[in-house]
Amino acid sequence: MRFYAFFLLAMTCLLQAVAPEAARAEKDPGGILARRVGVWNAKVTIKVPIQKTFEGQEKIGWALKHNYLMGKGFYDDKGDGKETEVINLMTYNQFDNRYYMWEFKANSQVQPIPTVGTWDAGKEQMTLSADYGDMGTGEGIWKFKKDGTFTWTYEITNKKGEVVSSVAGTQSKNKKTKETTKK
Repeated sequence: MRFYAFFLLAMTCLLQAVAPEAARAEKDPGGILARRVGVWNAKVTIKVPIQKTFEGQEKIGWALKHNYLMGKGFYDDKGDGKETEVINLMTYNQFDNRYYMWEFKANSQVQPIPTVGTWDAGKEQMTLSADYGDMGTGEGIWKFKKDGTFTWTYEITNKKGEVVSSVAGTQSKNKKTKETTKK
């Protein structure tokens, strides 16, 4: 599984070198990804399979010559006082006007299928989806609130139509740092 994740990341970087303008996060016409740059305090609520809430912090900045936005989060998701490290990669593809996101956790969990998003300017929200094959599908929403907070939801439904995972989060921007601001 680790080899597959490494292979996927390597292929993504290789394809980026071949078509450098295909996925350029800073060319996101609505500046949606740029809104995520910064340090965010987060609260995550898992509804399914087991109800629990935990907190953490995520630092988000530009990566790979502004082709991607990289988020690095630390969450006490087990409630044991030890933080799990999570890395997210996000980009915008100007050819299909979609956003692509991947997540990698330090405990070896990898999201090999990208979550794909489309922005609705009228609703000020992004609709997310992913097809996990035999495991089912995922759907969610990103929403930027007027008070500066960022909220999100994501559910995975199996082929029988049963919700097997349901998660929601709220993030508040903490501060900007030199590492996360766009040059």
